[in-house]
Amino acid sequence: MTINTLTPTARRRRDENPVHQLLYRSRSRDGASSALQMSDILAEARRANPRDGVTGVLTVVSGMFVQLVEGPEAALARLLERLLRDPRHSDLVILERRTAPVRMFGDWDMVSPRLAAGDLALLALLLDDDRAGIDAYGRVMAHAVATQERILEGRAGAIHRASDARPGPAAVWPPGLEPEV
Repeated sequence: MTINTLTPTARRRRDENPVHQLLYRSRSRDGASSALQMSDILAEARRANPRDGVTGVLTVVSGMFVQLVEGPEAALARLLERLLRDPRHSDLVILERRTAPVRMFGDWDMVSPRLAAGDLALLALLLDDDRAGIDAYGRVMAHAVATQERILEGRAGAIHRASDARPGPAAVWPPGLEPEV
C-alpha cells in the first residue's frame, strides 16, 4: 500500500531573512521504517507546522528518524522541546543548526518522500558520517522529493489522458455498466 505523503502548502513561504534550520536524527522507539509507520507524526506536523511557520522534510532510515525543519527560531526551539518529550523518539542528536537565506522545503508543511534505493543508501551513509550536515542531507532529501513529484505528476497526466479517452468497445464493459457515448 502506498500513501501519498506529499502535502504542498497553499503558497510558498515568505520569510524575513534569514530562516533558521535544524537537522536532527533520533531513534524510533517503535522501530518505524516507513512513512506509513510515521503517519501519526506526519499528521501532527501537518496540523502544527502551518500555525508555527515551520516547513520541512521527515524520513526514516533503518529505524532512525531524520528531519530537517525550517522556520522561526522560537518555533524550532518549541518543536525541539516537544521532540525531547515525545515517547516515540530516543537518542535525539542535533546534527546541525544554522541560518540560511531561503528555505529548502518552503513548499511543504511537512513532506515525507518515498525513498528510492539510491537515496536510502546515501542517507544510510550520511547517518554513519558525523560530519554530514544540512547541505548533504538536504540534497538527498530534496532529490527524493523531486523524484516523487515527477512520478506523481506523471501519474496525474496519465489519469487525465485516460479520462479524456473515448471508452473502449462495449464488449469490455460489464453488462449494465456500459458508458453513455
